[in-house]
Amino acid sequence: MTGWQNHPFEIKAKAGETIAFCMCGKSKNGPYCDGSHKGSGIVPTVITYDEETIIHACGCQQSKNRPFCDGTHKNLK
Repeated sequence: MTGWQNHPFEIKAKAGETIAFCMCGKSKNGPYCDGSHKGSGIVPTVITYDEETIIHACGCQQSKNRPFCDGTHKNLK
């Protein structure tokens, strides 16, 4: 298996919450950034949510729409 898990993370973001999503794939706390990217030239995607929402974040690290799930995990073995 690639990534953190073979299905998306369901995250309930609160209004005003800021989330830093890992984009380097090295975080031990995926899909959240834990600073493991330092020195790699890759930075997290940081999003502040205006309203409460449910996010489906990529767990396989293969989505073309990261940090969001695009269903790619369904085709991985």
